[in-house]
This record gives sequence, structure tokens and C-alpha cells, in this order.
Amino acid sequence: MEEAYRAALACIPGMNILALPRLIEMAGGPTTLWNIFENGGGRAAALVGSEKAAQFKEASRSSHPGMVLKELKRHGIRVMFPGGPDFPERLTSIYDPPAVLFMKGNQLPHQGMYVAVVGARRASGYGKWVAETLAAQLAGLGIVVVSGAAYGVDACAHLGCLKASGFTAAVLGCGIDRIYPAEHEKLFQNIENSGCIVSEYPPGAEPLAWHFPHRNRIIAGLSHAVVVVEAAEKSGALITADMALEEGREVLAVPGPINSFLSLGTNALIQKGAKLVRSIEDICDELPWDFSHAASTPPGLPGAQLAGIELSILDLLRGGPRSLDWLSARLERNPGELLPCLTEVSLKGWVGEEVGGKYRLLRDPEMPSRIKSNRSIKIQQ
Repeated sequence: MEEAYRAALACIPGMNILALPRLIEMAGGPTTLWNIFENGGGRAAALVGSEKAAQFKEASRSSHPGMVLKELKRHGIRVMFPGGPDFPERLTSIYDPPAVLFMKGNQLPHQGMYVAVVGARRASGYGKWVAETLAAQLAGLGIVVVSGAAYGVDACAHLGCLKASGFTAAVLGCGIDRIYPAEHEKLFQNIENSGCIVSEYPPGAEPLAWHFPHRNRIIAGLSHAVVVVEAAEKSGALITADMALEEGREVLAVPGPINSFLSLGTNALIQKGAKLVRSIEDICDELPWDFSHAASTPPGLPGAQLAGIELSILDLLRGGPRSLDWLSARLERNPGELLPCLTEVSLKGWVGEEVGGKYRLLRDPEMPSRIKSNRSIKIQQ
């Protein structure tokens, strides 16, 4: 069983995960490579050196691929590999495709679009809002949102997708059983329940610094387009963007203030030719998918799900942009109580926030429109 041998090889202590695909190819297959390591000797030493060969011989003789796979499944971990039925086809053609992927949660959708939303870990409030809003809108159109589960933009992208009842994929730079950062335990649980968590690193692998640039090639490879929300001049998100360009993926960036260090990377990308993102429409225009057949109200965001107070907000906003204080006075609700409702209708795609803090109606639930207008949430600065 190929998945068992690939998983077992990846789980050998000291195995170079990035070198594993080449070792499998040189040996003529994962089963042959396992047997070479199990037997030891000159051929194993020729592949990995005498010290590693001795280490791998001991590890392979004290284990068995079938038992490794059984133990993984016992912990809810599935295995995907190139050529297997569940392995994403887009990953087979990237430079340095992974030899194996470990996954928890739901199966990656075979059809539809994938968009990565990445950016700064120390994101600003603006960056977090943009990431969450765009991800919710993408999810509403049935697009899979991909990110890296890190602080800041990544976490907000996953959160926005989840709030819109979408499918999100988190690609880790550590073992599939590790929650990193630890503060994201609840987020990881929600992603696993509604989407999936993916890693090429075996269970137990530490979140080492050099893992993350390598995992970025999987984020880029999975996606049809990569959107960078905020990024400093030297940022991991820019590595993802470079890898996406190398793989022929679309790269887009959200502009930011010229006096913010978090805008240096995104503004430079735009200057070099990345598409400037003002709205969800700008992203959808770059995807090889016909949105004309999409529902007029994106799935997961139907008007029937609006609560009473939310409908009251939309009704007041038909008269034009209004401030939080104005809405609070008209609805006789204190601002602290009203703000979560405004955030919710914003994430659902009904309302947008303008410069100066006023809210305006983007879509009227009583006036169905075509998908083009549903995608017109503007990203204001």
C-alpha cells in the first residue's frame, strides 16, 4: 500500500521531507526505498550517507508501514500522496511537490476555486478587517480560502471564511498534530470541523523557522490566486507571492497607506504588476471560473438568516451612509451592543465601512441583483 510506505518514510526520525520525493524517485518507489533502508548497506549509504543509513536501518526495522498508517488513522490523520485519489492535482505540477501530505478534517473539494489570503502576523486593525471581509466574501461564492493559520492576517482569513460557513484549508509548517501558535487551539478545532488542516511534516515535527518558507509553496500551489493583504518589506507573505508567480498563479495585493511599514510589501507588489484589490470583484475577475452561474445571494449568506436588528440596520442605511452613533440613537441601542451586529452584517456582505467610520448599504435583501453587484464590497483606506 503506497500511502503506508510514504507515510512511514516521512515519519522516520531525521528524514529530510524536502529530499524524500527525490529519494523515492531514485529508488524506484516508496516500497523499494523502505526495503533499502531496512536492509542498510552500501545502497542506503549511497542515498543518504552512512550515518543516516545506519539510523534509518534501525528506525525501519523497529517499525512497519502498516502499523504506522493504522496509528495515524487512529488519531484522525489521513494520508494523501501524488497519484492518489485525494491528492490535489495542482500540487503535482509545482516545483518540489511534496512526497506525502498529512491531513485532518474534511476532504479538500475536487472542484471549484481556491484563493490564498496571506499577510502580516502583526496586522493592523485595517488589515485584519480586510482579510476577514474578503475571506467571508470568497466563502460566500463557494471559493476555498487557503492560509497558514498564523497570527494576524492568516487567522482572520480563516475566521472570516468560517463565519460565512465556507471551507478553509490551513497549511502548517509543523506536524499535523501540533497547534502552532498555541493560542489558536479553538481556531484549529473550528477549521478541522468545517475545513481541513494540511501538512507535509509528520506528526511531532517542531515549527522550525525554515519550515515556513517551504510550506508557503504548498499554499501557493494549492491556490488559483494569492491575495496579499498586508506585508512588510521582508515578509513570508512575499515569499508566497513569489512562489505563486513561479507557478503561474495570479498574485493580487491590497494597497495600504504609504507611511505604514505594513504596506511596503503590498504596495511594492502592486508597483511590480500585481493586481490592486479594491473589492471582491477584482479577485473574481482573475479566476478562471464563470461566476455568472453563481446564485444571486452567495451560499451561506442568505437574507433569510439576517436577525431582526440586522434588518433594522439595513433599513436605516437605505437612506445613505450613517455613523455608529447615529444608528445607535435611532435604534435605541448602545454602541457597544450595536457594533457586533454591524460587524456581522459587514462579514455577510450587506454593509461596508467608509473612511470616517460611516457604514453604507452594499446590497439590499429586498432587491436581488446579479453576482457582479454582490461582489462589489469596496476596500476603503
